Amino acid sequence: MIAAIRVVTHPDGVTTSSYKYLQTSAHITLMAFIMKHIKSSDQNNFMNKQNKVIQSSFPVLTRFIPNISKLDLLNLLEDFCNRTLTTKRLDQNGEIEDFEATTFISAYSYNRNNKQIIIEVSYRLIPFILYIKQQYIGGRWKYSASFTSSYSNLIYDMIITNYDKNTSSLKFNLAEIKEMLGIEDGTYEIYSNFKRKVLNIALHEINLKSDISIDLVEHKVNRKVMFIEFLFRKNNNA
Repeated sequence: MIAAIRVVTHPDGVTTSSYKYLQTSAHITLMAFIMKHIKSSDQNNFMNKQNKVIQSSFPVLTRFIPNISKLDLLNLLEDFCNRTLTTKRLDQNGEIEDFEATTFISAYSYNRNNKQIIIEVSYRLIPFILYIKQQYIGGRWKYSASFTSSYSNLIYDMIITNYDKNTSSLKFNLAEIKEMLGIEDGTYEIYSNFKRKVLNIALHEINLKSDISIDLVEHKVNRKVMFIEFLFRKNNNA
């Protein structure tokens, strides 16, 4: 499975963070577990450049991630150690002014005797996680949890992280949107198949179940779709 890309624009409008992740329930649930343990008071960790330490245990984590073995859990934690969050800020000319990268998990440990698992999260990740959590205030988690298509979740995330920023549209070329959705090269090469099996299903589900309504606009060159644009607004029927 190819990793999907999540891109988040920060409130200043010029800083973006992005990371790649697999669209498996285990990856998504572990991320939710980490987010659950990051609190607003952890901003002090960020200011003091101190990593956040989460103490848990194998039984607790298996309640979050059902039917996962000890070996699979350790492999999952190792994968998070290898996944990178990159953050960049642009200047007025669109040039990169600041850039930094950090892994999701700086370190982890497991003790077989007491089954304790310790996860150390980089302090650089804390503002990003708190901002993501803020986007879901007001019950937005329930919308994401109700989706049956992973593409619905990914597109909804794209919209939510750009919502309430005086932004009402997002535009991508076809290669960009497929990469962000984790679609492998050579898959859905015919646009009509991509639209029917991915876009239409995801947008229908988002419009039906969430607080956001999205319209799809196709931009063509010589009658061929080259770019797609999501126009979004509040869904008053939610």
